[in-house]
Amino acid sequence: MSRVLQRTALFACAGAALLAGCGSSSLASLQAEATSIGEGGRSDGIERGEARAAGAGGAGGGTSVDCDEVSAELQAALDAAVADQGLPGAAAAVRLGACSWRGASGIADAATKVPMRPDDLFRVGSITKTFMATLALMLRAEGRLSLDDGVSRYVEGVPDGERTSVRQILNHTSGIYDFTQSDEFWSAALSDPERAWTPRELIEVAASHPPYFAPGQGFAYSNTNYIIAGLILEAASGEPVGELLRARILEPAGLARTYLDGAEAALPGLVRGYGIDRGKLVDTTSAADPSAAGTAGALVSTAEDLTRFYRKVLDGELLGPAELAEMTTWMDARLGDVTGYGLGLSRRGSQLGPQYGHDGGIWGFTSSSYHAVDSDASITVLVNLEVGDARRIVDDMSDVLMMR
Repeated sequence: MSRVLQRTALFACAGAALLAGCGSSSLASLQAEATSIGEGGRSDGIERGEARAAGAGGAGGGTSVDCDEVSAELQAALDAAVADQGLPGAAAAVRLGACSWRGASGIADAATKVPMRPDDLFRVGSITKTFMATLALMLRAEGRLSLDDGVSRYVEGVPDGERTSVRQILNHTSGIYDFTQSDEFWSAALSDPERAWTPRELIEVAASHPPYFAPGQGFAYSNTNYIIAGLILEAASGEPVGELLRARILEPAGLARTYLDGAEAALPGLVRGYGIDRGKLVDTTSAADPSAAGTAGALVSTAEDLTRFYRKVLDGELLGPAELAEMTTWMDARLGDVTGYGLGLSRRGSQLGPQYGHDGGIWGFTSSSYHAVDSDASITVLVNLEVGDARRIVDDMSDVLMMR
């Protein structure tokens, strides 16, 4: 197995999600119903209908938006991005008020040339972290854990666990080393792709390296934090994390095409994921066992499910006001165009206004899912190439929405 995977990141967030302050324009909610059409092909599109955007702040008047025209422009933007980046394929979902669209471009399997479909399954990497943080905040609301508890109350063997809080785990201020930066881990993972990893083994890899800083004394994105978070969730709830995720989020939110790989039975329809080695596509779909990502990055989902999830979180349907306030208390995080990181959530700016969500990168795949609350605009892009730039396609689609 080529070490190309090590260079492109396992399920890192190298810029991890979103930032605020770069854009000042916004779009009001669209006052119309839009229904998806199409059983197959590359795009589900949007059924006929005109959406009227209200003025700033929702006061009447505004500009009419034809959802069918937006659908065609979004599909064109996705097709252009797949061609420009040389991607095998991509799927996307967009929601602007009541106007929704799903599309796909390219291929799901380079060997068989099977076309990509809008509802295809992708590994989504670090987007998993928002789901884990949401579970932690749900348990917090029930009094089953406190964000200020020391990690050692729930999990033994964590470096400096008595002084490290649950909050510092969730917002990456623990200082704990990222096990995916370890040559030891990569040598073992790439030499034996079928090896099953326990969370304890991954934590031990991290513990064998010095911390980046003392707890609370800085910000450093670390996948180890969310491996620890999974154990905290199990200890606080008394339930396996896969069952907890399904009962608390997936079923109530109607995310029928999402699962935590390795923790529950897989669904059919996972597309093939690829890396590039010496200029050629390399199938890396099964480069490592899902347990090597675990609660830091093993989620599998669709563009539509992720769009639905972030809207439900940020619109207050899954979390109460106090928990949502905790999630959106931002640490200064200078990661690419990301300037703020909360609890499993990133903040970035866009032409649609501040966007909140997360990026993901894992063997064979990259992903980006954002929701701009002020504009009521959500965009998710999933790519089956680990060096693809899903976030750039989100920005391309943001441009389309702004032009409307």
